[in-house]
Amino acid sequence: MQNRVHLGPKSVLFKEGEETRKLYLIKKGEVLCLKSTQDRLIPVFLAKEDDIIGESAMIGDNISTYSAVTLGQVELLEIPSQNFEEVLKSAPSWLVDLTTIMINRFQHTANLIAENRVIHPLIIEEDKFPSKLEVEFKKLLD
Repeated sequence: MQNRVHLGPKSVLFKEGEETRKLYLIKKGEVLCLKSTQDRLIPVFLAKEDDIIGESAMIGDNISTYSAVTLGQVELLEIPSQNFEEVLKSAPSWLVDLTTIMINRFQHTANLIAENRVIHPLIIEEDKFPSKLEVEFKKLLD
């Protein structure tokens, strides 16, 4: 069963390292995906309309590999992991393998971005993620 969710700015969808059992399809708005380093939060993906987030927890142990925070008003389609798992059970094995590979590649890329502490303009312009906002998000995620 899918559920439409409406959230305001600076709402936490899930936190890095915590169990999550939902996948989200962004219908409207933007969600910033962040990874923590020792002293920084690094944006690794800016999810916009028709993007999916929460995929990293859909394989394996349901532990999120990044945090997700809304930037403004957001409308999401929430898909429980059980629904995702049911679809995968009926999918051909090559599609399951492909999905797993793509998720793992994204995780690897996100880890590289965070390890190198890169705020890349293709993800988000540096002026859209000033240190003040980083501090606010750190507090939200603590």
